[in-house]
Amino acid sequence: MPRPDFIATRIALSVTVALSSAVAPVRAQAPTAPAAQVACAFGAFVNETDPAGLNVRAGPGAAYRVLGTLPPIKVSADDPPLRARVEVQVTAGADGWFRIAGARDNEALLDAAARPMFKGTGWVSGRKLTVKSQAAVGRQRPDAKSPAVLISKHGMGFDGDAFVDHGRLVACAGKWAQVEYAIDSELRANVRIEPAATAGAEAGRVRAWVDRLCAVQETSCDGD
Repeated sequence: MPRPDFIATRIALSVTVALSSAVAPVRAQAPTAPAAQVACAFGAFVNETDPAGLNVRAGPGAAYRVLGTLPPIKVSADDPPLRARVEVQVTAGADGWFRIAGARDNEALLDAAARPMFKGTGWVSGRKLTVKSQAAVGRQRPDAKSPAVLISKHGMGFDGDAFVDHGRLVACAGKWAQVEYAIDSELRANVRIEPAATAGAEAGRVRAWVDRLCAVQETSCDGD
C-alpha cells in the first residue's frame, strides 16, 4: 500500500501540471503584413454622398484610426444640378486604398466659402474617389502600348459627368489610374467594351487603366 506522503506528492504534481496547462499563455498572432505601396501622382475627386463625410485614416485599411473627414458632394439647385466635390492629390496606392493630401473645396464651383475639412495626409478608400481622364481609350495595363479594353466611339475622353459620377478608383501607378465604371446606358452608347474589361470587376462594372488625368472639375485640361 502506497505511503500517504507519496500519494500527497503525486496529487500535488498532478494539480500543478493541470493548472500550468490551464493558464498557459496564448501565442499572439503575427500582425498582418502591410500592403505594398505604389507611388502615384494625380488629382482626384471625393465621390462621397454620406452627410457625415468621408473618413481619412492613418493607414490603408478600415482598421486604422480616423484622422479626420472630408465633406460629401454638394449638389446645387440648378437645372441640371452641379456637383461640387472635394479635390485631393493622390500620392500612393495600396490594396484599393489611396494616400491623399491637399484636400480642398473648389470655391468657384461650390459658389460658397470653403468647408472645414481635414487637410493633412491620410488614406481613403478608392470606392469613394473618382477621376477625370481625357484619354480616348482605357487600357489593360498602365502602359500606352497595352491593349485597349475600353474604346471611345467618338474620340472623347472619360471626363464626362457620367464617367465621373459612376467611376471609382481601383489602383494607381505613377500618373495612371485604374478605374472601375458602372455599365449604364451612356457608357454603352459612347464606349466599345472589350471582354477583358470585365476581368476583376464587380458584376455590372468594367475596369481600365487611364492616363491624361485632369484635376480640374468644372472644365477640361487643355493640352494635358
